[in-house]
Parts: sequence; structure tokens; C-alpha cells
Amino acid sequence: MEAIVFNLFRDVPTITRAWVAGCVGVSVLTTTGAISRTDILYNYDLVFHKKQYLRLLYSLFDYGELNWSSIVDIIVSANHMSTLEKTMGSKRRFLWLSAIVFTMIIIMSAFTQPTSSLGSLLHQNLLYYLYKTDYDNINVPIFGGNHIILSFLPLNMALIMYFVGHKTLLEVSIGFVAGHILYYCNNVLLKLYGIDIGKTPYDFWKEWKQRQAPVINNEAD
Repeated sequence: MEAIVFNLFRDVPTITRAWVAGCVGVSVLTTTGAISRTDILYNYDLVFHKKQYLRLLYSLFDYGELNWSSIVDIIVSANHMSTLEKTMGSKRRFLWLSAIVFTMIIIMSAFTQPTSSLGSLLHQNLLYYLYKTDYDNINVPIFGGNHIILSFLPLNMALIMYFVGHKTLLEVSIGFVAGHILYYCNNVLLKLYGIDIGKTPYDFWKEWKQRQAPVINNEAD
């Protein structure tokens, strides 16, 4: 069954393909019983206070045991992440921004236990960012002939979780707040103040080296 997933993602970008491989790998391990579901459950205290750091890695790729439902979830998630990775234009930038979102999710998890895996939460936040950035003015039809802005769909799901699913405000917000902060910083701050949080440490180092090169040449002359 795992071969089906790999064949579907031969042409996807590198980082997304590696993420798919990780998801399939963890699913195979849990399905075969090599690791138990309790071993991969993420909990902030267990990871950072009891130093069970493998839970962090497992949860990043956790989409459940390998079955048709998990395969569909991985395919949908990978499609969104592939689109975002291509939109970024740089693998380094995509990986850096994903790491920022992932870090914000972990920080929020110190105050509430996530109701889904870290990988699922990362996908939700990146999807919110994708909708806000590229599809903010696109309307989609809903029941009764009404329409809703596509970027409002994640927020609509959050409201359903809050009022119908009786989730706490923190449990709901962990699914989109990091994505909204990323959108604000990467679009609003960049346009107004020229602050680009998408610049990786390597990009800053490279620019510094380029500025230093003329100084070194002048000193040599």
C-alpha cells in the first residue's frame, strides 16, 4: 500500500517528498507494531521535561496507521504543502518558514495539549497561510447557494470546533494562529517595513559576506 503513495509523489518538490516518506514510514511502523501509538503521542512535558524527544519527531509525521483514510490525508496534505513549496520559490525559505510555524505550535502546546499530531497542526497552519496569501479573494459555494471566502474556511472549522466540538480557545487557535502570524509577518511587515522573516540565517550570512568582500578588496589595495 505504501508503494501507491510513493508513486503518486514522484514529481513533488524535495522537502514535501521527504515529508511524505516520513509519514509513510511512521505509519508502517505503527501498523506493524514496531512502535505503539502511546510511544508517538506528543506531550510537551514528556518531550521537554522528561526528554523523550523522539515523540517530537514521530508526531511530526504521524497520520495514523497505514490505511486508505491515512493515505487520503497524506495525499491532501502533501498537495497543499507541494503547492506552498513551489510558491515559495526556494526550498530553503520554505523549510525556514515551516520551522518557524512548527516552533510557534510547540510553544503553544506548552499551554494546551494538542488534539491532533504536530504534523497535522503544521499542515493546518500552512494551509491557512496558503489560503490567506494566494486565495484570499476567492469565493467558494456552500450550502443554500451561499458563498464563503476560501481563506475563511479554516476559521469556520475553528468556530465549529469551538461551539460544536466544545474545544477550548487554545485548542482551537493552535490550528491557525501560527499561520496567521506568519502571514502577517511575511506580507504586512514585509510590505510596510521591509522586514522579511523568510530570510534564513544562511541568507543573512551570505549578504554579510557580499558586503564584506569590497571592504577586504579595498584593504588589500
